[in-house]
Amino acid sequence: MPTKLRWSILPLLVVVTTGVLLLGQNSAPKTPQQGHEAMGAAANTPDAHLQMLTEKLNLTDEQRTKLKPILEDQSQQLKAVHDDTSLSPDQKTAKMKAIHASFHDQINAVLTPEQQAKLKEMKHEGGQKHQQ
Repeated sequence: MPTKLRWSILPLLVVVTTGVLLLGQNSAPKTPQQGHEAMGAAANTPDAHLQMLTEKLNLTDEQRTKLKPILEDQSQQLKAVHDDTSLSPDQKTAKMKAIHASFHDQINAVLTPEQQAKLKEMKHEGGQKHQQ
């Protein structure tokens, strides 16, 4: 095989191998998420986030009604930061943390002390998994 042809095939093989490896990573079976990870996954939409909180915290209908506009507002603000191309990844992370913190008190105001404790525990569990 001519040397020039071998050097032409090598980059192609590298690209194909990388693609196969990346596809294999994405097809790993999903395990049920707990704590903060579940909240992050649920945060894709306000309705999904509300559903997850309802299941984990046994929210009443009144609490659901009060939380829905709060979660919708939070989602809109997070999406705006995510879509802002003028921000660096570090700036986006900092702004998103600030948005989560600003809504924390609003969400807690709707919850009972027991639900607040459960939510705090869920966040703590998720934080521990991120550190491992």
